[in-house]
Amino acid sequence: MTKSLRTGQGIRRGGAQYEAIHSALAHEAARELARVGYGEFDPAVVAERAGVSARTAFRHYDTKLALALAGIQSLPTYKGWLDATGPDDSFANRLRRGLRAGVQHDELVAYIMATCLSFRETQPELLRALKRHVLTPRQREIERVIDDGRRAGVFRPEVTAPAFAAADLGLFMMSAMGQFPLGRGEARVRRMFGQFWPLLATSAHLDD
Repeated sequence: MTKSLRTGQGIRRGGAQYEAIHSALAHEAARELARVGYGEFDPAVVAERAGVSARTAFRHYDTKLALALAGIQSLPTYKGWLDATGPDDSFANRLRRGLRAGVQHDELVAYIMATCLSFRETQPELLRALKRHVLTPRQREIERVIDDGRRAGVFRPEVTAPAFAAADLGLFMMSAMGQFPLGRGEARVRRMFGQFWPLLATSAHLDD
């Protein structure tokens, strides 16, 4: 649970304390949405996990849907994870570094996608938010590095960002279902790299 953020009334909107509570609620909303799905999603539980009262949570997000959407929007987008650190930074190291950044986050997208799909008829805003705020930005980040890699002759010319993004998400889906355990920490990085790199690299760079 997030460190307690309980305070008295009168927190200034836009101030540091307000933003800390706002962010904590969104973070815990994502975790709760992944844990129980939207049907059983309870703002009071999210408030408790964030260390604030239900009344405080309501002042930040006044509906169940608003809080769930905030949780979705708090998910990482891979922004900056695959950037080069210098002119000699290899694409293999960029991918490894991106994967290491990823293991520092709870990968909740597979679970949240499942509930967004389940409620796509009754709460289409959930799936739209996931696409707009998470899946599309992730694909853009992947597309940028794949384009660079193809121009440099490191990545196969047939590799596309949508295909790689699908493989990325599919691996998390299989892991979530227990069909392809990814492990933790550096073991997770090595296993994911071992799955992705042969799909990306030309024969001359397979051992990078």
